[in-house]
Amino acid sequence: MDSNAHIPDDLLARYVAGETTPDETRQVKTWLAQSSTHEKELLRFQKIWEVAEVVKPTAEVNVDLAWKNVSKKLTATGQQPSTENPLPFVIHKNDADIQPLGSAKSSSGFDFLRIAASILILLSAGWFGYTFLEKRKDPAVAKVLKTTEKTNEQILPDGTKIFLNHNTTLTYADDFGKETRTVTLKGEAYFEVKRDENRPFIIHANDTEVRVLGTAFNVRAYDKKVNVAVTSGKVQFSTPKAKTLLVKDEAATAQADTIIKLPAMDLNAMAYRTKVFVFDRTNLGDVVASLREGYQTDIQLSGRLKNCQLTARFERESLDAALSVIAETLHLQVTRKGQTILLDGQGCP
Repeated sequence: MDSNAHIPDDLLARYVAGETTPDETRQVKTWLAQSSTHEKELLRFQKIWEVAEVVKPTAEVNVDLAWKNVSKKLTATGQQPSTENPLPFVIHKNDADIQPLGSAKSSSGFDFLRIAASILILLSAGWFGYTFLEKRKDPAVAKVLKTTEKTNEQILPDGTKIFLNHNTTLTYADDFGKETRTVTLKGEAYFEVKRDENRPFIIHANDTEVRVLGTAFNVRAYDKKVNVAVTSGKVQFSTPKAKTLLVKDEAATAQADTIIKLPAMDLNAMAYRTKVFVFDRTNLGDVVASLREGYQTDIQLSGRLKNCQLTARFERESLDAALSVIAETLHLQVTRKGQTILLDGQGCP
């Protein structure tokens, strides 16, 4: 093998990849020893090969067409590409190997150009594939806030405070706060939204949307019926077919694309957070329902007590203390059976 001898590109490829047979390895080493130019050519080939190993293409690339385009550019600049067919390559899916399908007799310079053109196409395919997948990828959920039996207070990245009732899940994506501040709610939560005129705060809850700039309000969405109660500021409450604006001390409920404004806001509905209960000649059934929800405890009422009414205020009292006051006022008995509390008595006139 003389100093100008040409060595097949596929043999160099296997040598760089460490896949040559002992005889092929000796052939390459003999070729390298013949000339320092050969060593430089191998080094140049190895650098290109290392770049190729980084890229993992996800689709086949038409390298033959790319080589024709490169040949046109070479001709336009005064260079004459080889008249023989360029060395064809096939780039397989999920495989970074470049496999020659034949041999070429052109000079090593053009061998290098063919390889370089192939690598450029390979890199481009990898880059565009990566970019396409990134654009199609849904925003990843950055945080999931969840409660079971206990309530929990949290602060979102924008400074908004939320108080989660029991059995509640709130999620938001990794682009939260970029253009809008969007969360998804399943359950119940009280929001104190940090004001931001440029980035509205949006809550998706069971096919409804609550949109604000900065205010305080409660959203209950355990099932298809969604309730919103506003304690300060303004709230836009909408379904796919209806929309309303709620202000301080107003409340509304949405179900089946219909929104109905409620005659009055029940402050006891937010007692799970405040632990403040206010009853004014309230039917005992409603009293028990509020206590059951506020303390997350199973409280049952005897049927004969349905006509009883209670006027009382409980502020951060324990459940036992509140029940003791009710029992003393209405002459009731409080009985515990496992996790259930039963209120019973003679009834009310």
